[in-house]
Amino acid sequence: SKATVSVLYCFLHHTTKMNSLRVATRTTLRAFAPLARVTGLDLMQVRTKVTAAKKGKAAKKAVKKVAAPKKAVKKVAAKKTVKKVAVKAKAAKKAVAKKAAVATKKAAVAKKRVAVAKKVAAKKDKIAAKKAAVAAKKAKAAAIRQRAAERARAKKAAAAKKRAALKAKAAKAKEAAAKKKAVAAKRKEAAKVKALKVKKIAAKKRAAAAKKNAALKAKAARARIAKKNAVLKLKAAKVKLAQKNAAAKAKVQAAKAKVAAKKADVKVKKDKIKSSGPVTAQTLFMQQNKGKGMGLKQMHEKFNALGAAEKKALVDQAKKNLAKRQEIRKSMKQPSNKYAIFTKKNFPAAYQSALKQTKDKKEAFKLATKSVSTQYKQSQ
Repeated sequence: SKATVSVLYCFLHHTTKMNSLRVATRTTLRAFAPLARVTGLDLMQVRTKVTAAKKGKAAKKAVKKVAAPKKAVKKVAAKKTVKKVAVKAKAAKKAVAKKAAVATKKAAVAKKRVAVAKKVAAKKDKIAAKKAAVAAKKAKAAAIRQRAAERARAKKAAAAKKRAALKAKAAKAKEAAAKKKAVAAKRKEAAKVKALKVKKIAAKKRAAAAKKNAALKAKAARARIAKKNAVLKLKAAKVKLAQKNAAAKAKVQAAKAKVAAKKADVKVKKDKIKSSGPVTAQTLFMQQNKGKGMGLKQMHEKFNALGAAEKKALVDQAKKNLAKRQEIRKSMKQPSNKYAIFTKKNFPAAYQSALKQTKDKKEAFKLATKSVSTQYKQSQ
């Protein structure tokens, strides 16, 4: 313990340079080594402390030698102290030995206790293992009993299910028998109904056949009448077609005659207009010199070579002819109706107002025409 170590340190502090004491200290240190191991002390640390103590003692001794005047008295005192220290060392050695023995005994007792504890733990483990085995056996037996009970319950359930299936099967068989009887009854009723239907159908067929024969006879009579009517209609259509063709031919001939009359009228008008004579000096000159063996180029050259007096005579004659032609055209014109006169008078203003409404000239013309026609209707 720490107390023994402190005692040992005090003992070493008061030692001298004697070899016996060194041996004693070594032996005590060896004896104290197990204790140091038990208590956690290191032997090397103890030795370092001892050497330090020795150096301190040597320094103290040197100081004492310098300070003390009486060497003899000191030697005697030193011897006495050495003896006392030796006695104390022996006592300490014995005490250390006793303590070491006690410590070894304690260690042995601790080892025994550890061994006993291990044995006890092993026994406890064995007991626990036995208990676990017994529990496992009990659990296995319980599981076996449970499986047996489950099998028994399953067998009971299967038996109950089988009984229920047999009952359901018997019920289904009864239902099937009842259905078969009902089907047989229905079939009998259906056969009766079918026989009645067959009889009705046969009667209907006979009536339909009679009706069909009557209809065929009536149809044949209608066909004969229709044939006669068709022949009559065909004859009437032929007559009508001939009349239509004749009317069409007459219409075409009338149209042709109208076109010819129009052409003749136009020709008459043209001849009448031409009768006024040429309206230009050159054409008048060419008419006067026609048939004299000159071509157009020669006529042009000759006309260009005429003098001013000759050309003036031709121009005067052409102006007279133009006046005649205008009179002839006026005589051929039809007089204007009231609407034309009204339009000529009011259309320009209507067109200008329409252009203000829209920029499109066609649309403006349509609007102006519509406006003029509405104005003419309102004025009438």
